[in-house]
Amino acid sequence: MATGSGKSLCYQVPPLLLEKTAIVISPLISLMQDQVMSLKQRGVRAEFLGSAQTDGSVHTKAQSGHFHLLFMTPEKACSTPLSFWLELLEAGICLFAVDEAHCISEWGHDFRVEYKQLHKLRDVLLDVPFVGLTATATENVRIDIINSLKMNNPYVAVGSFDRKNLFYGVKHFNRSLQFVDELVQEISKYARKAGSTIIYCTTIKDVEQIHKSLQEAGIKTGIYHGQMSSNAREESHRSFIKDELLVMVATIAFGMGIDKPNIRQVIHYGCPKSIESYYQESGRCGRDGIPSVCWLYYTRADFAKADFYCGGLRTENQRRAVMESLLAAQHYCSLTTCRRKFLLSYFGEKSSAEKCGNCDNCMVSKRERDMSKESFLLMSCIQSCQGYWGLNMPVDVLRGSRAKKILNAHFDKLPFHGLGKDYSSNWWKSLAYQLISHGYLMETFRDTYKFVRVSPKGEKYIRSARPDHQPALILPLTDEMVEDEEQQCTTGEVGELNSMATLECEQLSEAEAQIFHMLLDERTKLAKSIGTAPYAVCGDQTIKKIALARPSTKARLANIDGVNQHLVVRHGDYLLQTIRQLSQELNLSLDGGANLENANTRKANLVPHHKKKLTPAKFDAWKLWHENGLPIQKIALL
Repeated sequence: MATGSGKSLCYQVPPLLLEKTAIVISPLISLMQDQVMSLKQRGVRAEFLGSAQTDGSVHTKAQSGHFHLLFMTPEKACSTPLSFWLELLEAGICLFAVDEAHCISEWGHDFRVEYKQLHKLRDVLLDVPFVGLTATATENVRIDIINSLKMNNPYVAVGSFDRKNLFYGVKHFNRSLQFVDELVQEISKYARKAGSTIIYCTTIKDVEQIHKSLQEAGIKTGIYHGQMSSNAREESHRSFIKDELLVMVATIAFGMGIDKPNIRQVIHYGCPKSIESYYQESGRCGRDGIPSVCWLYYTRADFAKADFYCGGLRTENQRRAVMESLLAAQHYCSLTTCRRKFLLSYFGEKSSAEKCGNCDNCMVSKRERDMSKESFLLMSCIQSCQGYWGLNMPVDVLRGSRAKKILNAHFDKLPFHGLGKDYSSNWWKSLAYQLISHGYLMETFRDTYKFVRVSPKGEKYIRSARPDHQPALILPLTDEMVEDEEQQCTTGEVGELNSMATLECEQLSEAEAQIFHMLLDERTKLAKSIGTAPYAVCGDQTIKKIALARPSTKARLANIDGVNQHLVVRHGDYLLQTIRQLSQELNLSLDGGANLENANTRKANLVPHHKKKLTPAKFDAWKLWHENGLPIQKIALL
């Protein structure tokens, strides 16, 4: 199921109903700490076991079955002595959940050898149900998870991967200080009023450069990468979680270790190594359902890292999986059609709509042109190279190169040599990927080497053409092709980070927007006083609803979607007092009353189209709950 769609409920609900412990395997200590913090704020008994645990009593309490939820890394679970499991079994274990289960699979993008050992616990936890959960499992990965955990005919649930609130955009760029400066300027416009931002970089050098530029611009920015000490990483992570930092610049080491709902922008400065990685990392964005933005900036050099990504991999299966994933990521960057449709298709989900209306390709029409002559040249040249090369060789031939490898292969004698020198290498490669996406070319690989050849569809096109005449072939021009033809520099086109209404206060009046931001500040103060993250108190979406409703009683506060009983009991008085004070300052009435300037525009929305009459018994029950504040359990006994 997609990130933010509720997978964690699968292991959170059973222990609360059965009053037994649920074991949750998680790959990162930081992620476990975030989840434990949030659960504790909701009155759930949760803890983690691991090297970062400083409370010596947790192990004893866990063994006796004190906790509803007990989180562990796979290493900790496999090294925990048998006596612990036997005593906990006696107290009661309701399930064993493996979170981020794609780490089990060699076909997954975050393969962890330790996950492969988890099946050994099945011999100890004989009658305990096993559950695998992930947001990024293709068909191959799902099969591998089932086999690795030795599941016998399990129930398999595949939810929708569609994150409708996320805008997806991709741009080709040139790595330069000018581009970084413009990126910083764009981020600074929205960083202080549009939630948190994560910038993922492929190298530590990029992380440090962008981090420095953001700090120099006066933006509260954190940094996170593998060469930092564990204490420094933990401090950076903690500060970001608690909204003390507005932006985090990180390598993929920050990938799964973040469970923060109010991230509004995820920016990739360089293409990730796989679609799974991209979906996982961009999935950190907009987990609370508020419209948010995902931009990916790439260069052609990002696609030449196969040797680096495959270095140290033990098996042919792992190398093949990495190569296939890199090709898919390259295809995503080169798309001129709907990006959301491509992502859904990659994970096996069909979409009937050709356009999603919420990605760059669907929102901005691409220029199209008859590319028959250029396509015929490129396909014919690839065919003449006999499919034994990647794209560099035929492109170099078309551009008239006299490099040693071309002379040795006598490709300088081909009739196509030098006929494409008017276009750059990147222009020809962009055309090649258009032809690949339309089925005229095929890209394959052997070990870590990529090869391109003409497909049967391409061969049919070549046979139907002559050197002086080719059938029309209308193709969209990519940004790279347009920029090359117009000799424009891409560094000035960062892209609007506020695309598709990322600002939370877009539907609020000026006064309501003010109280919304004031309540966010009050939430931050409250969270700091109790030593937790602001989102763990309640989410931005809930604060927005509170700003609109401005409840005067605990019963009305509890009636707001996103407000749980634990929040009402622990912080209800403080929140109500704050709401009264702020509403009075801004001349806003309580209990959903609109201020004068907004009364007329909001009136239509406050009146339902179809009034549904309640029966007398239901109406009395509603009054007791909504107006008198009686709990449902007590009303049921009346």
